[in-house]
Amino acid sequence: MKKLLLAIAASSLLLVGLGGTAGAIPFVSTTDLSQFGLFGALSGKDTITWAQAMPYDFQIPYDTVNSATLKIYSNFVNGNNDLVTAENTYLGKLTNDTGWTWFSNPLETSTFDVKSAITSPWATGDPLHVSLAYDEKFFTAGVLYLDRSVMTLDYQNGSAPVPEPGTIVLLGAGLLGLGLYGRRRMQK
Repeated sequence: MKKLLLAIAASSLLLVGLGGTAGAIPFVSTTDLSQFGLFGALSGKDTITWAQAMPYDFQIPYDTVNSATLKIYSNFVNGNNDLVTAENTYLGKLTNDTGWTWFSNPLETSTFDVKSAITSPWATGDPLHVSLAYDEKFFTAGVLYLDRSVMTLDYQNGSAPVPEPGTIVLLGAGLLGLGLYGRRRMQK
């Protein structure tokens, strides 16, 4: 019985030590965009959409977004006619930082701040819907090649409250009392 009481006391102290504060949670999701067009090559005028995965436990209200960025890796961007939106929020245009050259170009990266697109209410498990409206004329501007998009999300998880140490101590005291009661009962 003495061992049982020591085990209860030790588990109560362990639970008190586990009660802490919630911290920022980093999350990264990658979506393959080469599925669009012919191996990611797009020409003409159209709009494509894709779903960027979000954390399985992310929900607004409760969770708070600290920062969120979306990087789109592409090639042969003409810089004028490729418009990016997320959740119907205009983010900007794809950029071409390195200049246009045939197949010797490294992938260009366009980075967008998507924090303003992640608004309340947001249900658990819902993806971020991203769309790209492009206007690529094959004989004048060439084709747009898409490779992947990477979203980086940093958020505070507010949906799971952190246990208070006082509550854990109270639970431990109750378990200790049950142990003492059982010991007295066994002695009679």
